[in-house]
Amino acid sequence: MNRQALRISRLALLLLGFGLRVFRLDFQELRGDEAFGYFFSLRPWPDIVRATIELREPHPVASYFVEKGWITLVGDGEFALRFWGVCFSVLAIALLYRLARSLNFSPAAGTVAMAFMAVSPYAIWHAQDARMYSMSLALTLASSWLAVAWLRAAGRQRWTLGISYIIVSLLALHTHYYAAFVLVAHYLFVMGVGLWRRSWRTIVLPWLIIQGSVALLYLPWLTAAADTLTGYGGNGDSPGLAPAARRALLVLAGGESIAPAQQAAVLILAGTLVIAGTLRLFASRRSEEASFLLLYWLIPLAGTWFGAQQRPIFDERYLVAALPPFLLLCAAALPSFAPSTNAAQPRFRFTSWALLGGFLFVNLIALNRAYADPAYSKTRGWRELAAALTELSAGLPPEEVRIAQNFPDPTLWYYYRGPVAHWVLPPAPHDRAGAQATVAEQAEQGVTRVLLPVQPAPNWDDGAIASDALAARFTLLAERPTGAWPLMVYGRSVAAPELPAATWTNGAELQGVSLAPAEPLAGNILAVRLDWAGDQATPADGGEKVFVQLIGPDGTVIAQRDEPLTAWEPALYGLTLPASLPAGAYRLITGLYLPDQPGAPRVPLTEGGDFIEIRTWEITGG
Repeated sequence: MNRQALRISRLALLLLGFGLRVFRLDFQELRGDEAFGYFFSLRPWPDIVRATIELREPHPVASYFVEKGWITLVGDGEFALRFWGVCFSVLAIALLYRLARSLNFSPAAGTVAMAFMAVSPYAIWHAQDARMYSMSLALTLASSWLAVAWLRAAGRQRWTLGISYIIVSLLALHTHYYAAFVLVAHYLFVMGVGLWRRSWRTIVLPWLIIQGSVALLYLPWLTAAADTLTGYGGNGDSPGLAPAARRALLVLAGGESIAPAQQAAVLILAGTLVIAGTLRLFASRRSEEASFLLLYWLIPLAGTWFGAQQRPIFDERYLVAALPPFLLLCAAALPSFAPSTNAAQPRFRFTSWALLGGFLFVNLIALNRAYADPAYSKTRGWRELAAALTELSAGLPPEEVRIAQNFPDPTLWYYYRGPVAHWVLPPAPHDRAGAQATVAEQAEQGVTRVLLPVQPAPNWDDGAIASDALAARFTLLAERPTGAWPLMVYGRSVAAPELPAATWTNGAELQGVSLAPAEPLAGNILAVRLDWAGDQATPADGGEKVFVQLIGPDGTVIAQRDEPLTAWEPALYGLTLPASLPAGAYRLITGLYLPDQPGAPRVPLTEGGDFIEIRTWEITGG
């Protein structure tokens, strides 16, 4: 392939990489970390620094600064929030080619490495994530390229590259602490070769000055954030060496969307490519390039694993800096990866191309699964939940409604922008007393409806603390599956009765009724309060049940609730209304029936009839 064709191929790969990264960029909803980063970046500039230190935020400030500036310019929609990650990820594709050429890879091999990065499901997943990982990928890759370029330069150019290396490395360290592992790899490579090869010894002192400058300039931040580095507990796990190596190789080879049945084959394919590429580098007398790439790949993996042995902090996201050397080692398996390499025998050329083609095919399959299969999606149903919260709070004064979260997930705050205030319940991890006090205080302040999407939250609410606290003061009106959660709707009526009394032949009396909201609204819960009394010591001697029905324009029951009549006291009944209400006249009725008798007959009223009409409405449709 001639040079012009390779240039066109590289441009095409950049466009392909960009297209794959913007494709369905806002299709999946934000995950919790993305929402957290968004809200964190809304703080004033100095407050971002202060909060990062005081709150022990486990990531430094550079990405929050970038995100803050970005959303100031383009807004905070999902597409806009994620687009800055796309830019850094596309930059990483181009930088990978520059690094490959600096390591004496042929243009063809460098182009293959670009192709791997362009379609990498792992790189694309992080490109479509409004977090710092693509920024970290690009900056550590740029730092590595500058390190190699500095080693091969001389005179004034070397000092220019050295200063550039210091600046980029500092930016990388201020983006993710694990960028330090890449700098350690650079340091070990130069010091190792410098001690081994006499001709390199003259660069050891300048290299130490550069590394010392990075360390000295980073020391103030490192000192300020020392409590974070020593006290952060982690939110990952602590795998053994073999499981960690397996997970790392899988995620670098195909992201996190490789089907379980295909994982063994992908591990074999990726392992074979890395070994073949490494052996080809050494066989072609390019041991320095091989050593650089192996250190650049293995030090971040080993450092991440070792750090996780002290606390549960191992997470595949933290391995992003190890992706470029992995892809370059795979690309080194190309039959003519370097300009001076002689052509391999035809059968070995075929095997190499087959392995590389198989690797690209695996990436495309995994990428398609990441796009299309909900099992590998970030989506949790936040948009659906936000819409449901809007529906279920409609028709009620916002000050009488609360949204309770049994885990402080900021994603809901991004998607729900309505007027209803939020609780975190319990207010602190496992704080049962605090949850009870919060609910009691809000009930006394006139809150009449609470909406609780129940998230799995073993680290916050591990014993139904939120639902137990609400049940003590509120009535469970309905449970609606919404997104990935059961959405619990609790009600409490404090309104005065609105209807005169009605009496049934069994002695039951209805002394009043009140509604919330005041009329049926599509998709909402109509809370009906019935104030019961009677001439008996205890009600329901005959096993009576209360029915509450909303009758539609055609005479059919639109919504119904049946509950036992167990006490002479106000009772709240929740009617779950359908998503649409056709235009016409609606009636709300209530009465008593005997479920244990044949035909479940209704109990007559003393005035005649077997139900009382509470209210009628004329609805225009919705």
